[in-house]
Amino acid sequence: MAKGIAAYNNPNLSLPIEERIKALIGEIIESPDYAGFDVSGLKQCKFISASTEKQSTSWELTITDALCNKSGNLHGGAAATILDTLTSTALLTIAKPGFLDAGHVSRSLNTTYLRPAPSGMRCRVECEVVAAGKNTAMVRGVIMTMDGKVCVHCAHDKAVFKKAKL
Repeated sequence: MAKGIAAYNNPNLSLPIEERIKALIGEIIESPDYAGFDVSGLKQCKFISASTEKQSTSWELTITDALCNKSGNLHGGAAATILDTLTSTALLTIAKPGFLDAGHVSRSLNTTYLRPAPSGMRCRVECEVVAAGKNTAMVRGVIMTMDGKVCVHCAHDKAVFKKAKL
């Protein structure tokens, strides 16, 4: 197992929902043992809220030059990477002992790019669980302008791990 991702593979379910999410993102962007390419994009994301009722998380994202393509707009790969991680945080809103408590990996991440998000723009990112079962989960993510115009939409299909029984 890679270092620095304990909150992802083994979330502390005794923490309040918002603290679970902050622990996951904190381990990714602050870990001295991890410097993956997702770090720079996630550093531009600010956690806003989480809802167990809506099974969702909300974020603000500032588009920086480092996240942009040569046209000065959010790069598709950067958008997909950010959505990959942030949609996964929505699953923490429904995790409980024996359910979504041992991590998950992407099976597919389908992104649709609807309008550009230029450098300097502040965006909202909304993520919500569509469905979750013992083996798979589906999460939706949207990057939108602050006035609600959708820039990027994704459907994220996840394979769910089970804790080993000893």
